[in-house]
Amino acid sequence: MMHHVSCKSNRAFPLPSSSSSSLKGPLQPFSLFKPKSIGQGGSSLNTTSFRYLHRRRQIPQLCRMVDDNVMINVSNNSNVINSSSCTSHILKKNTLPTKSQLYFSTTICHGHDHDNMNALANHSTSETLSTITDNDNYPKRTTNSKTNHQDKNEISPENLILIHPETYDPIKTQQNILKAAQWNQGTGSQGKWNPKFCHEAVTAYIHHLQYLLSLKNNVHPSEKDGDQEQDQKHNQQQDLDDSLLLIQRAKQTLLSSHTAERALKAMIKMNLDTHHLSKSVRNLERLIGNIAMTPLTDRLSLRLLEANGKAGNIGRTISLLNLRKVKGYKPIPKEFQYAIQSIVSAGLYLRKNRNVFLREDQQPEIDNPTRWLDAILVNMSDRGVELDTKMANQMLDCYCSTGRSGKALHFFYKISREYVEDGKNDSVVVDDRDAKEDFVVVQGNEENNGTSQNIKSQMPVFENRKAKVRMKMRQHMPPYYKLPSEIKLNGDLVKRPNREELISRLKWEKEKDFSLSLTAAFAFADSLTHGACGHRPIQLDLTSWNILIKACCYRGALWRAMEILNDILPNNGIRPDTFSYNTILAGLARVGDKDFMRDMFTTMTNANIALDKYTIQALVDGYLNAGDISGAVTLVQDMFNQHHILPPYTTHLKIIEFALGNELLYEAKRQVYFIQQLWKYTPKPSDSKEFQRIMYLTQRNPKLSKSSLQRLFAYFGEELTDQDFF
Repeated sequence: MMHHVSCKSNRAFPLPSSSSSSLKGPLQPFSLFKPKSIGQGGSSLNTTSFRYLHRRRQIPQLCRMVDDNVMINVSNNSNVINSSSCTSHILKKNTLPTKSQLYFSTTICHGHDHDNMNALANHSTSETLSTITDNDNYPKRTTNSKTNHQDKNEISPENLILIHPETYDPIKTQQNILKAAQWNQGTGSQGKWNPKFCHEAVTAYIHHLQYLLSLKNNVHPSEKDGDQEQDQKHNQQQDLDDSLLLIQRAKQTLLSSHTAERALKAMIKMNLDTHHLSKSVRNLERLIGNIAMTPLTDRLSLRLLEANGKAGNIGRTISLLNLRKVKGYKPIPKEFQYAIQSIVSAGLYLRKNRNVFLREDQQPEIDNPTRWLDAILVNMSDRGVELDTKMANQMLDCYCSTGRSGKALHFFYKISREYVEDGKNDSVVVDDRDAKEDFVVVQGNEENNGTSQNIKSQMPVFENRKAKVRMKMRQHMPPYYKLPSEIKLNGDLVKRPNREELISRLKWEKEKDFSLSLTAAFAFADSLTHGACGHRPIQLDLTSWNILIKACCYRGALWRAMEILNDILPNNGIRPDTFSYNTILAGLARVGDKDFMRDMFTTMTNANIALDKYTIQALVDGYLNAGDISGAVTLVQDMFNQHHILPPYTTHLKIIEFALGNELLYEAKRQVYFIQQLWKYTPKPSDSKEFQRIMYLTQRNPKLSKSSLQRLFAYFGEELTDQDFF
C-alpha cells in the first residue's frame, strides 16, 4: 500500500512558544537565569526561579522531540539510498536549467509502509531510505502553527534557494565539507572550533544537492508537431544529456558515501539547538534519499545513527539499529550509546519546559522511555552484544532525563516590580495568574525612593518606566506531606489529597499511581537484575542506586530515596558516596525542608562523607527557599572557615539577588564583604592543590568583580559605593 506523505504533515518540530512579556532583556544579569544541567550533581533552587517566572512557555502535551514516523526500507539487492520512486516536480514541466537564475525546492515523496524489518529484506530491487508512518509503534508529534516558522540556523531543503548553474562547484564544496568535519576544522590544537564555517560548508552542500535534485527530476520535453520545433527539441535533449553527465560525475564527489558521512559530521559540529539539529538532519537525509544515488555503507549508517541520536530522533535511531542488523554490519558499543543518547536528547525539551501542573499521565510519552530501551536491548541481544553495568546505568539514567515533576517542587516566591518614575499607566496587578504573568506590580512613590539618576540609568524599564525588581516570599509552606520533617513528627503517616485514610508516606510513594515513570524505572532496574530481553543478569552498583535516588527525588519520592540510602545500600554492602547525599539534599532544598537538611548534613559529616561545592549549593538553596537569607550568608562563611569549601560562583550571586529582592541591603553587603575576603585570601602550604585552584579561579572570576557587583546592585535600584570595598 502506498502512503502519500505531505511535506507539511507531522514533519516540522513545533518550536517553543512563549507568551508575550514586557520583561525581555533587563533580567539577564540574574545568575538564576542560566538553566542548570541535570548531570552536574547540584541543585537549582526550583522551577520557580527568576528565569522560569520571567518566561513561561506554552507546553504541548506531546513531546516534539520523539521522531515517531521515520523508518527505513531495506533491500539486499543493491546499496543505494533512495527516498522514493516518485517524481517531485520542482521545476515547471518542459523547462530545463539554464544559465539564468534557477529557483527550486524539495518535497517529501512517497514512502512504503511495512510491518517489520524482516519483511523489508526482499521488498524491492533497490535499497531505500524513506519516510514512512508507523502508527503502532511511535507517537505522533503535534505541530504549532504559531511556531512553525523557519529558524535562521536551521538547514532545510524546503527553503526556496536562488542558485546559478555557473556557481556549481562540487570540488570546492566537497573540500569545505571535509575540512569542516575535522577537529577544529583542520587547524589542530592551535586553532579554534568554528561553528560558523561548518554552517556555511553544510549550507553550500545542501544547495548543491538541491541543484542536482532539480536536474534529476526534470521531465523529458513533450512531443510537438512541426518542423520549426525540431531545433528546440534538439537543444533540450542536449541539455538533458549534459545534466545526466553532471549527475554521474557527482557520484564521485557530492553524492559519495564518504562526503555524505562527512557532511553529517560537520552538521553535528554546527552547534545547533537540539530541535534545529533534528530538523536539519532529517532534511539532509530526505534530500540525499530523493537523489537516490548515494551508496549506503557501514560508516554512513553509523554516522546517521550518531546524528539522529544527538538530535533526539528516537524512532529514526531505532530504525537505523534494525537496518544495521538486517545488513549484517558488525555491532559496536557506540551505536547503542547513540540510541540511548537519542532518548536523553529527546527529553531535553521536557526537561527545560515541563508543565508541572499536569498530571504524570498527561505528560509526553518520553517521560517513560521503557519501550525504546527494550527495543535497544532486543537489538543488542539479537546481534550478540553483551549488556554490561555501564551501559545499563546509561539506560537507567534516561528516566531522569525529563526533569522534575510538580511533586518535587514548590513555588516559594513571586516577582514584583516597583516603579520609581511617574507614568500614565498607574494600574496595579494583584493577581499574577489573572495578568498571565508571574509578577505583581506595586505602585511606588518617587519622592520616597531616593534613587539617584546614575542608578536609575542601570535599572530595568517596564512600560517605558524605570522599576525596581522585588521578590515577594509566599507565606505558606509546601503541604505537610511534602516535608519529611513534618511527616516525621506525625509518625510517618499522611493523608493523601482527596482521601481520608492515613497511610505511611513510604508506602504511598511505592504505589504505582504515585508516579508511573518512577514505577517504570524500578521495574526496569529489577528486570536488569533478572536478565532483560535475553541478556544475562547484572548486579546493580553504586552508580545504579544513585540514579534511582535521583529518579526518586525528581518525582518527589524523598522517603523512597532515603530508604535506598539508609537500608538498601547497606544491605547490599555498598557505601553511599557524596553524590548520594547531595541528590537527597537537593531534593529537600526544592521543598524548603531546612530542618531535615540539617539532620541529613549532620549524618553525612558523621559518616565521614566528603563534602563538595554541590553540598554547599544544595544547603544554600534550601535556606533561600525557606526565606532564611541571613542563614544562607552565614552558612557559606562557616563552610569556608571550617571545611575550606566554596559553592559555585552562581550561589554567591543568588544570595545577593535574594537579599536585594527582599530589600535586605545589609545581608547583600555581608555577602559582598565575604567575596572581598576571598579576593585577599593567600593560600597556605597546608591547602590542597584543588583548593588553591578553586581560590585562583574565584579571585579572577569576572562575574564576581567589583564592577559586576556594582551593576548587580544598581539593577535592583541600590548603590554599592567605593566605601563598601576594602
